[in-house]
Amino acid sequence: MHRLARHRLEILVGLSCLALLGYFGWQGFYGPRSIHYRDQLTLQYAQLSADLAAVGNRRKALEARVQQMRPESVDADLVDEMARKLLNMGKATDFVVRLPE
Repeated sequence: MHRLARHRLEILVGLSCLALLGYFGWQGFYGPRSIHYRDQLTLQYAQLSADLAAVGNRRKALEARVQQMRPESVDADLVDEMARKLLNMGKATDFVVRLPE
């Protein structure tokens, strides 16, 4: 009788271990934090890195433009362009063509 109970316990422990291995294996392949999820995160990372690079380039361009507007390094052409755009005025000899925005 004692031997039969021990044999049942070994079978029960073995089946429990197999069930746990099956559960974690399934979660590893199909669960919310699976291999497929990691692939999606890799793609999202690549997209966000490209977006970050684009924003960084835009920021550098804006910083260069702001640098041209500082009092110690004023660019006359930039000031003239901004004044014409903001005031909607030009010289009497200018030919102005308006483009739809």
